[in-house]
Amino acid sequence: MMKKVHIAAVDLNLLVVFDALVAERHATRAAERIGLTQPAVSHSLNRLRALFGDPLFVRSPRGMMPTPLAQDIAPSVRSILEQVEGVLLGGRAFDPTESTRQFVIGLSDYAAFVLLSRLTARLDREAPGISLVIRNTSRSVGLPMLDDGAVELIAGNFPPPPTHMREELLYEEDFICAGRGDHPDLDERLDLDRYLSLRHLQVSMKGNASGYVDAVLTEKGLKRNVVVTVGHFLMAPMLVDASDLVATEPRRLFAPLAGRLPLRLFPPPLDIPSFRVVQTWHARHDADPGHQWLRRVLSDVGQWV
Repeated sequence: MMKKVHIAAVDLNLLVVFDALVAERHATRAAERIGLTQPAVSHSLNRLRALFGDPLFVRSPRGMMPTPLAQDIAPSVRSILEQVEGVLLGGRAFDPTESTRQFVIGLSDYAAFVLLSRLTARLDREAPGISLVIRNTSRSVGLPMLDDGAVELIAGNFPPPPTHMREELLYEEDFICAGRGDHPDLDERLDLDRYLSLRHLQVSMKGNASGYVDAVLTEKGLKRNVVVTVGHFLMAPMLVDASDLVATEPRRLFAPLAGRLPLRLFPPPLDIPSFRVVQTWHARHDADPGHQWLRRVLSDVGQWV
């Protein structure tokens, strides 16, 4: 049975102590950080341990190391404190140049490949104290991860969100066909008959033997020969380069690698509808100044990929 918590009986200053311990990993330095005495921090830590039913921090040669539970809740606690500061200061509390906030973002390996290098470059320039935790997600589990609080924002291709979530389009993604540079059955152009005669690789996060492209083919009464299905997008370019397989996958996955691997890229010989790449978040983060800043940065990044 889930333990019921009466919020009125909880001293929310305990979250300030928790946040300081996460940042400093040392009781005395945490006390100095928030203007308390070391015994007061130790007393608060004991109360936190009783509240969460977990040690939260364990002494080690490297300092007071957070337990797995403490690591899981730390981003949410930091977000709560940032939101409180924003309310008290009229939304002007978040300064990316000074913030040491940690954001937890859900990305598939495709979305990480496309977005993450540009996002981290922006953080290096504009918010050097901010850190990211990237958790793997997919179309089927992204929205539940938001609901559970496992992540605070997801980016990729997801179903339409429920009313308690928000969504913003980052870009539309189209498809490209790729084969190795010296593929014996690829000419200067790829027509439909040749395409259907080839051996194909496809990506399915669930391991399904047919995917988005196959559904388009089925609607036209056509079928390709899929001989390898992998569960990770970043496997596809390497396997194509090392075999006679061809792949029909998102353009932004293959185009940046064509100059590094001897790949040949072709427009698909049939019309494959593009798909939407979005960022999605829970409505509870709408008014969070730090979260608003992160969404603006990710929106900017999406315009340039």
